[in-house]
Amino acid sequence: MKIYKSLLREVVVIITWCVIVWASCLLIAAVLFFKAESDKPIDERRESIDWNISEGDRSSGWTEVRNNFVKKHPACAACGSTVVLNVHHIKPFHLFPKLELDETNLITLCRDHHFRVGHDPDGPWAPKKPNWSAWNPLVKEHSALIAKGRKIKNGY
Repeated sequence: MKIYKSLLREVVVIITWCVIVWASCLLIAAVLFFKAESDKPIDERRESIDWNISEGDRSSGWTEVRNNFVKKHPACAACGSTVVLNVHHIKPFHLFPKLELDETNLITLCRDHHFRVGHDPDGPWAPKKPNWSAWNPLVKEHSALIAKGRKIKNGY
């Protein structure tokens, strides 16, 4: 009976170590995947897709303009992040089609600020909530305030 208890303890220890090694491998694989993903050009990143607008709705020059803009402005204007970047139209191109490829109508934002600042109709400090159908005409000014350290609503 003592031998079985001792053997059982050793089996439990071995299984525990196997689980730890397996979990460590998964964590390392995830870190390497996301590192490799962030090193890709913006048009190759899965996270960079504008889920609400299909590429078919864009002009043929949009991808090149977006990629060139991100090269010139490679960080979120609000927080400085360089991961999961979106190029946001200050004036929405479906309302102002002539401004779709105009770089003066663009701003680089991370995915979170793209929604929380770029699509908040009365700005991030006012009562209306952001939604993908709305747009913030003062997105550049609000992003600059956030970059200087001003907190936005909802504890962010």
